[in-house]
Amino acid sequence: MKPTRAGASAHGKMATALFALVFSLLATSCSTVNVRTEKGILTRESLKSAKILRNLGERDGPNLASVSERCICLLRDAKRNESFGARDNASFGYLKAAVEARKMLVGEEAAVGSTEEKKLIDLHNHALAKFAEIWSQDPRRNGPGPYRFSLHGEKFEIKQSPNSDYDSHFFDRAVATESIKGKGVIDKHRKGFGASLVGVREQRPERAEELARFPKRGMHLPVSLTIDRIETVEDTQVISVALLDPVQRQSVNVGGRNYPLAADFSAPVELILKGRNEVICGLEGFFDAKDRIKESGIFLMEPYDPDRIPVILTHGLISVPIIWRDIIPEFLSEPEIAKRYQFMAFTYPSSFPIPESAQLFRQELAALRETYDPDGNDPLSNNIVAMGHSMGGVLTHLLVADIEDRLWNEVSDVPLDELPISSEAKQEFRDLVYFEPDKAVSRAVFLSTPHGGAEMATLSVVDVVSKLVRFPSDVIVTTLSTTADLLDPTSGVQVDGLKMDMTKPTTSVQSLRPDSPVSVALTTSPCKPGVKYHSIIGDRGKGDTPDSSDGVVEYWSSHVPGAESELIVPTGHTTYTHEIAIADLKRILRLHVGL
Repeated sequence: MKPTRAGASAHGKMATALFALVFSLLATSCSTVNVRTEKGILTRESLKSAKILRNLGERDGPNLASVSERCICLLRDAKRNESFGARDNASFGYLKAAVEARKMLVGEEAAVGSTEEKKLIDLHNHALAKFAEIWSQDPRRNGPGPYRFSLHGEKFEIKQSPNSDYDSHFFDRAVATESIKGKGVIDKHRKGFGASLVGVREQRPERAEELARFPKRGMHLPVSLTIDRIETVEDTQVISVALLDPVQRQSVNVGGRNYPLAADFSAPVELILKGRNEVICGLEGFFDAKDRIKESGIFLMEPYDPDRIPVILTHGLISVPIIWRDIIPEFLSEPEIAKRYQFMAFTYPSSFPIPESAQLFRQELAALRETYDPDGNDPLSNNIVAMGHSMGGVLTHLLVADIEDRLWNEVSDVPLDELPISSEAKQEFRDLVYFEPDKAVSRAVFLSTPHGGAEMATLSVVDVVSKLVRFPSDVIVTTLSTTADLLDPTSGVQVDGLKMDMTKPTTSVQSLRPDSPVSVALTTSPCKPGVKYHSIIGDRGKGDTPDSSDGVVEYWSSHVPGAESELIVPTGHTTYTHEIAIADLKRILRLHVGL
């Protein structure tokens, strides 16, 4: 029988809503983060700068012309050696060219902002970056040193400067950011002095404990290499090099003159996300929870710092931490923010019901403190800023909400201890519904967050989607709990005393219904005393608040009374991508530390 026009209309609306549910919750673009390395660009740019300097020298000074010509010869020899596989001689040739440029920059005191100064810096930076790429792969670097070499009759020694932020052996390899050509991540870099690099510390069996809180691809950090000092000891030129952290250092002194420290804050993100597609990863995280739970947790983006305030970022439904790929470089490129905060991301199977994900969040925070702050003296234990998008905002809200017994009262009319279930099941229930606000979260930011649920989650088509989810074999997921002997939907048994039908398997989407226990309990629970919170809400540019929607979440659900600030942004559900929202996030972080 053909559907009636009304029925067809209803099916059309549901199909449209399902499309919006699956795809509107994703990030701004379906594109993969594409990254390629452009070979030869460092040598080419070094030679270009040296040739310009030679032309300037022929006009303005023979010394500059002589040094430039010498650099051209060094660079050409280095390029030739590299093509023939003589990588050691090649690396030292590039280093010598960088040394010559630095000496000229310091000795001649080129006018600030002059073409000569700019090209000497370019020559130095590109040649030194090329040296770093090759030298980082040289097995001799792993020895105790000193590292000595001869080139064109001159003797040299390389040593680590005491001014270095990283030990010379810390990174397994270096990638020059100038050679990285990526798409899909905002470009945030700082021009200045030094070789701009991505330092990579790889995941290895012997580092399992050290890097347990880092992605599978290891630690990727922005690093700047500089020549700190050049001195002659007997017949040897001793070159002190420093690996500097440009997140914490903004400038470097060269011959008594301060320069911005060169850095690229986007390149590490590009390399670690290379080949990753946000849509595919988000869908996999939702539908294949069995595998995603193995990769869940709170992950660091740099070595833990006991002095800086943690900012924990949490993604939403059908999403992954890739959504923060533009926000992280934005934060790191702001000196006043970067030197006070460290950024972490919480990831989880987004199909898990919200109480389970919230419990996982609490467990991960406890484990993080046990590892890095067992004494409870760091900001990790007393001053966290938590930011969450969409359902991640709900999880963030649950960190600061004083739930008390409100969640349980939405589940059952009788006390937990009176339910006819095992003591083990009671304890599982108790861990899920009775919990205190996190002691350390002092400020929260909610982006496009459905605190009161979303009407879209009430559609019957959502149940069809839920049946496609693959959960771990030992997890029977329902509206609230994973207790198999209580909630196994295959048994068809409903326990007396429970308000809801616990015989149907559900996912996080059902947890987002406006009438779900979580939604009702959250909207009726105050935040813990002292916590400050902010809302960033999209209205799709219609300017129709309070009757607005971001296309997924209605304003009535995103609005939280008592917020310290509420910003309406002319965009859809992905508010975190809008420049006005990003500017407000920076404002909030500055406000938190009194700037």
